[in-house]
Amino acid sequence: MKKMIKVVAAGMLLAVTGCMSNAVTFCASSIPVEQDKYSILADEITGTCTQTSWLFFTFGLGGSGQRHAYRDALSQVPSADGLVSMAVDEEYFILVPFALPSFYTTRVTGTPIKLGRND
Repeated sequence: MKKMIKVVAAGMLLAVTGCMSNAVTFCASSIPVEQDKYSILADEITGTCTQTSWLFFTFGLGGSGQRHAYRDALSQVPSADGLVSMAVDEEYFILVPFALPSFYTTRVTGTPIKLGRND
């Protein structure tokens, strides 16, 4: 009986504990730019990153999904220095929290730019 109480107590402790992380946020531009000091290279592009979480552990590329999605977007236009008019969208699919795999997809959308005077 005492063993059962210990197991239940340990399970309840695991159920109420969690983890914290610092959110990574982006502003409207990925780099500081002034009006008319950049040229637009292409229409809107989107980069994605999908990560999997299983029992509190995240598997995938490591680090921030936003950062990896941003790099994925920039890789579509190799000469781009950054993005303007950025938007970040995150999508979660959690079947049973902390028991079965959870999937996190992050999308970064923006307009690729090249720094320099737009003459």
